[in-house]
Amino acid sequence: MNLENDILDAHADRSAKVNPEYNHKYRHNKMIHVQISRLARTQTQLDELQQSLQTQILDVQRRMDRFEEPNWNLLSARVDFLDLENKVLNDHLKNTTQKVSDFEKVHASILELREDVESIENKADKTIPEFRKEISKLDVNYAQLNAASSYLKEDQENLRQSVKAIAVSVSNAIDRAEMDRLVIKKLNDSVEELQARSRQHFSRLNDHILKSESNRDFNQTETIPLPELMGEVKELQPVQREYEDLVNQLPRDCSSISGPSGVYLIHPGQAPFDTWCNNGSTLIQRRYNGSIEFNRKFSEYVHGFGDASSEYWLGLESMHLLTADNCSSMRIDMSDIYGGFWYAEYEHFYIGSADTGYVLEVRGFKGNASDAFEYQNHMEFSAMDRDRDISNTHCAGNYEGGWWFSHCQHVNINGKYTLGLTWFDGVRNEWIAVATSEMRMYRRPGCS
Repeated sequence: MNLENDILDAHADRSAKVNPEYNHKYRHNKMIHVQISRLARTQTQLDELQQSLQTQILDVQRRMDRFEEPNWNLLSARVDFLDLENKVLNDHLKNTTQKVSDFEKVHASILELREDVESIENKADKTIPEFRKEISKLDVNYAQLNAASSYLKEDQENLRQSVKAIAVSVSNAIDRAEMDRLVIKKLNDSVEELQARSRQHFSRLNDHILKSESNRDFNQTETIPLPELMGEVKELQPVQREYEDLVNQLPRDCSSISGPSGVYLIHPGQAPFDTWCNNGSTLIQRRYNGSIEFNRKFSEYVHGFGDASSEYWLGLESMHLLTADNCSSMRIDMSDIYGGFWYAEYEHFYIGSADTGYVLEVRGFKGNASDAFEYQNHMEFSAMDRDRDISNTHCAGNYEGGWWFSHCQHVNINGKYTLGLTWFDGVRNEWIAVATSEMRMYRRPGCS
């Protein structure tokens, strides 16, 4: 029995390493084994006692046979006592036997528990390597996470330094933009002053010319004051040169302006003018709230109208000057009344001269709004007082806005805002109800 207990102890130590909950089962089983051992010893003692009693009874019976009749009553009493004692012992033995039976059931349960423990051991033997693999994977993942965390910290520091550098660059750009704005303001003031002085000198020259012609008509003998006239011309020449120098310092277009988005003075040719510049692009049209009337005469479309910071039309002549070197591209950005966004971009964009009717030339389309300009390509510009479309009706007059119409309504983003602006989507064969539009042109990369 001690050997079995030792085996169980060794088995329990092994099982406890696999399953900590087994300690409780082991202690319970050990207690049951102790009780079974005690019962077994008691059973043995009872068996020995019963054997002894049976021997004594036989001995008594033999003695009784030898006793005389007078002693029979005494012997009978002793036999009755022994029978009673034997009955008590039998009852005790019966109870003990029942307990032994119960403990045998407990023993069977213990055997089942042993089998369960062995099954757990087998599962543990199979599972432990998998657990070790998972632990190894977790160790690797933890190491990777540590490395990634270090990289993230390093990247965060680099980003912090980059943001700091960008902040400095932005500050410098703002300072440069402010300086450019001051220079432009100074140039504008100088231009206005020179224009005023020029107008004053030209007015004086004109007065002299008129006076000279009047004197020649009514008094042929009076001499024209040429010295005074030449003096005025000499005074005007440095003013004119100063004006030309200032104008020549202006950028030709927005491509060379690196400041923030805003209104800048540019000089593509002839007189300088204001326009909205954004990331190197030049604004040529903007609609978003209908605050500017676009149903205008052809001459107004030639020279431009509106506010460069609001609704705006740059002007056909300025577009011609900006695109004259065939190095321009154009992009139209639109939003519809449902909140959708659309764009059409053309790699080549050119506006002809006044002699061509400011004809439109585009090619190299890309975008999600479809190539609606295909229907307007190579068309002259039409306005309320100038019909150059190929439709049976007067598109610019009927839809209240100038455009390079062929037939009406393929593109109409200069029409009356309250009537609705449109762009024809040829892919879906339906019109886009335009809410806002913005046309910008920019120099094509790599074009000299």
